[in-house]
Amino acid sequence: MSTSHGILIALSSKRLALLESEPETLEDVIEARHEDEIPGLVDMATHWETLDMIVSGRGRDPILGDAFLARSGKPLSVDTAFEQALVLGPARVAEIATKLAEVPEKIVRERYAQLHEAKSPGKPLNAKLAAEVEELYATVVDLYNDAAKQKQSMLAVLI
Repeated sequence: MSTSHGILIALSSKRLALLESEPETLEDVIEARHEDEIPGLVDMATHWETLDMIVSGRGRDPILGDAFLARSGKPLSVDTAFEQALVLGPARVAEIATKLAEVPEKIVRERYAQLHEAKSPGKPLNAKLAAEVEELYATVVDLYNDAAKQKQSMLAVLI
């Protein structure tokens, strides 16, 4: 699994314009996430890769493949401290929200268990970690639903 941290940030048009005009603001926001809860920001930590594998098959589904990494997004010009910073427009955010709503809730639990068994045959599943991944998925779904309702863009950052 990855050691990169994945972060999703819902962006109003005003917030996006600020990040485009002052890219260093993103670094400030990313650092501040440890001190304060930032509305519209979800820190997926290293679980982004697991969710991407479980939900989109590492991008095999092009819409769900954007949910965690914004693969089809446009690059945001930011400091090179980030591995990637890609922005999805409001129309794509709405498509993703619709597609995520079609994914049965139990799929994350079931595929996480299958993934664990494939990587660690015979070892017991860490129920706490499985629950964290499931809860994180629900949070991402909520983030996309809220962003779609407000016609917001989505920024996916890997650090």
